[in-house]
Amino acid sequence: MYVFDSLPVGAAFGAQELHLSDALMRRWASLYPDDAADGRMPAGMIAVASMRAYSDLVAPRPPGNVHGSQRYEMLRRPALGERLTTTIACACKEVKRDRRWVHFDTETVGEDGTPCFRGRMIVLWAA
Repeated sequence: MYVFDSLPVGAAFGAQELHLSDALMRRWASLYPDDAADGRMPAGMIAVASMRAYSDLVAPRPPGNVHGSQRYEMLRRPALGERLTTTIACACKEVKRDRRWVHFDTETVGEDGTPCFRGRMIVLWAA
């Protein structure tokens, strides 16, 4: 289990692939029917790629972590059918007012290696 003291700052946890398939887009459209169907990934789906990578790669985690904040930088909107790869790394960790905060950086690239978006997630680490 990744406890605060054992989280490796600067180390990558691996990579996760996400295929922007027709099936995935249908599921998204069933939840968000007002998103334009323009042949590109809706901007709101950035969180899907990032959170899947976090959930699958930064594991096991202690119960009780709290998602503090998240921000993204959109570089380009990937085309439907594209396969994306998201990497996640521990950028830094700090203790503020007796609380353990962990900063994770994500980067998602297209199948040709071109960056699509980057993000920073800050998590209140439970143990």
